[in-house]
Amino acid sequence: MTMWFFDDAGEVLEYQIFRRKDQPLENVHLGLRLALQKTEAALKDNPEDPELQARAAGLQQQLKDLEEKNPWLTFEYPLEYLLWGPPHG
Repeated sequence: MTMWFFDDAGEVLEYQIFRRKDQPLENVHLGLRLALQKTEAALKDNPEDPELQARAAGLQQQLKDLEEKNPWLTFEYPLEYLLWGPPHG
């Protein structure tokens, strides 16, 4: 990575390709997390409901499987920052 934006035009194209390819996967991950959050909130109100318990367990399993196949979804920093961000120092 250089100091001038126009020298990095190729990297910007790589970033755009990366975003187009992985954006749908990030949307699925977000949807699962939100659905799990809503299900767990409903489960707090009615902890004995077997349907909610089964749904929460299923969503947790789907989320676990997705994160095992794509561990970058849970990185502390966004992957694009690690790949194309400015160097430290």
